Amino acid sequence: MPSWKGQSRGTVLGYKIFVFTLKHLGLSFAYFILLFVAFYFFLFSKSSSREIYFYFREIHKFSVIKSIVGVYRNYYSFGQVLLDKFAILGGLKGKFTYNFDGEHHLQQMANEKTGGIIINAHMGSFETAGQLLERINTRINLIVLDAEHKQIKNYTSDVLANKGVNVISIQSDFSHIIPVSNALINKELIAIAGDRFINDSKAYKVDFMGKKALFPSGPFYLAARFGVPVTFAFAMKESKTHYHFYATAPIYIPKIDNKDEQEKILLEYVEKYVKEFEKMVKKYPYQWFNYYPFWEKN
Repeated sequence: MPSWKGQSRGTVLGYKIFVFTLKHLGLSFAYFILLFVAFYFFLFSKSSSREIYFYFREIHKFSVIKSIVGVYRNYYSFGQVLLDKFAILGGLKGKFTYNFDGEHHLQQMANEKTGGIIINAHMGSFETAGQLLERINTRINLIVLDAEHKQIKNYTSDVLANKGVNVISIQSDFSHIIPVSNALINKELIAIAGDRFINDSKAYKVDFMGKKALFPSGPFYLAARFGVPVTFAFAMKESKTHYHFYATAPIYIPKIDNKDEQEKILLEYVEKYVKEFEKMVKKYPYQWFNYYPFWEKN
């Protein structure tokens, strides 16, 4: 089962077109343009379309027609949350509304100054929870597992500057360990996706949506090592301008000197995350943006 290569879809030109459209023509027109952009990816992104089709046909057991339509809907949903991210972080936050389930859990972690790890996934748009994050009186660090080209990252950083959030990028030389450790030592919050693993990282094979898949143990190991709580959080799009934020009650992962016992505990908590993640995938099937082979295939 291959690991994720850390690359997302998109080019600098594509981002610039959408930002220009948002600024001068509005979100509705940007959504209209997106209809054609999504159709382009539907027609020509064969490798990712194959994986999305497998997801709908073999995992959700959709019909052939519903699975094909699902591929297009997935691309369109991905484009929508990307546009929303640009709009919200670019100054149009007031146009969006939110429901919050579990906001008090994050506020509790901030008030008690425990620090903590927020484990999310590549579904919906966690960044759109910016209105919530601003109300949490602590620094939040986004751990980016994304190896997009530097020019794309530089461009989006300029457009979507969000002073309340610090971005820490995963580095091949593991130099990111220092800022991650410092953030946890300083009792700050760290947000990281739990549905990706990269080469040479520890991962567990667990049941997910009826098939075996690999999930990283790294976020849970960090929580045990630093003695900080963990919450599972997701921000899901429910209408054109409305998002629903979910967060679970904080849990602590015990640190045990016995390696075998620690492995069992980490696996237990990975499975807890997968169960919560599975609930979201079943409730919002078109908003999980996975474009590489995720499950074992017979």
